[in-house]
Amino acid sequence: MKKNYFIIIVALLALGSCKKFLTEDPRSIQTPENAYNTPEDWQKTLNAAYGAMQRLFVGKYTITLGEFGTDEVEPYDLGWAAYSELKMYTFNAGHPFFQDHYRVCYEGVKRSNAVIDMPSGVVDAGTRDLMIAQAKFLRAVYYFDLVKMYGGVPLWVKSSIDGEIMKPRATADEVYQLIVQDMKDAEAVLPPTWSNAADKGRATTYAASAFLARIYLQWGKPAEALPYCNKLNGKFHLYNNLKDIFDPKNKNAEYENIFEVQFRHSGSWGLEGSIQHSYWGPRGVGGPTNFGGWGGFGPTNYVYNSYAANDKRKAAFFLTTYNGVTQSPATNNKFWDPEFGNVIEDDNLNFILIRYADVLLMKAEALNAIKDASSAKYDALNEVRRRANINEITAADNLTEAQFAEVVLQERLHELCFEHLRRFDLIRFGKLKSYLKDRMDIEIQDYHVLYPIPQAAMDANEAIKDNNPGY
Repeated sequence: MKKNYFIIIVALLALGSCKKFLTEDPRSIQTPENAYNTPEDWQKTLNAAYGAMQRLFVGKYTITLGEFGTDEVEPYDLGWAAYSELKMYTFNAGHPFFQDHYRVCYEGVKRSNAVIDMPSGVVDAGTRDLMIAQAKFLRAVYYFDLVKMYGGVPLWVKSSIDGEIMKPRATADEVYQLIVQDMKDAEAVLPPTWSNAADKGRATTYAASAFLARIYLQWGKPAEALPYCNKLNGKFHLYNNLKDIFDPKNKNAEYENIFEVQFRHSGSWGLEGSIQHSYWGPRGVGGPTNFGGWGGFGPTNYVYNSYAANDKRKAAFFLTTYNGVTQSPATNNKFWDPEFGNVIEDDNLNFILIRYADVLLMKAEALNAIKDASSAKYDALNEVRRRANINEITAADNLTEAQFAEVVLQERLHELCFEHLRRFDLIRFGKLKSYLKDRMDIEIQDYHVLYPIPQAAMDANEAIKDNNPGY
């Protein structure tokens, strides 16, 4: 009985203690059959499904799982075991950040499932289709984060948990199959943009296409990824000014940034604002306000020193001094809110989950992987490099497939640093172990490409018989 109670709490506990983005009202312990009677009820439930993304991608703990343990980001406060264990790969299945991440993902899945199972007749058919498409998009995002972190995980796909409390792990391929189908279903229904300003930030067909490219690449299917990259051709552009990418004044402008997790300054700590400005700030300058930051983590010396001197991104994305205090390693300067960043954990920055520069680099990667003989992979790569003011790569450089892949991987580091992609890029390119040894002097094992299923989840679900190898 104890196990049943715990898994119900894990599956159903509402994480949204405050109202964020759009108004949330998850009604977490009720079911679609007995709780949702009006269109407003269903809209609040869908908004709550979006709301879980805030905790997943900019949570105090989950933010670290895609960043630590790479050559890009490291914790500076090694006195906190939870941080040092992630950097040095000495963690085990009991690490609290894994449990937090796993729970947040399944909270998002649970909220999405409620909408996907929406009965007909409560809202008009067209609105219902749009809401279900958004929920499928979100469920795919949550399961994608789970499969990247842990490999195969249990698949809950119904709003009712009757008979499904104990569920074994699906294989990673089975999880990817569900993710792809959900995202394809969403892509077919979602609009290219939302005309109502209040709806800006919702999923679009272009966001689904971009995610399908990312999903297929991570799944090891570059040929399948390429058509989805091509769907974005001419639909988005690169800002000339690098700082415009992250400027809160450009939120949801749909110019370069394809999909953003929504935040807004609320005037009070811990409500609707983001924590990015506070957590990535400089060190030794007096605390979290005025871009002082908590200073708990940030760039490695390697990533800053790896840029060419003339690369515009080096100056745009990093600070080497702040208020007269030298920053070594240099501080991340991507997430800067000049208007509201002086309030702890309440900046006005959206988190950009996918943008066009990423799509261009994915396109170059996919074309190279399928041995495309045209100039298209160079064109995609060089569009990003030209903005950065660095030399173009052409066929005349006579790079092998492996050498070109290395260039793309390094370009992804320089363009997309601190955007929660580096760990998964290194895993996809087969470089996590060797880069950590060569660049960070950290020895890891082959099995470290996956994190362990959290021990609390295994204790709660007796259908999960074994953890990932090595744990």
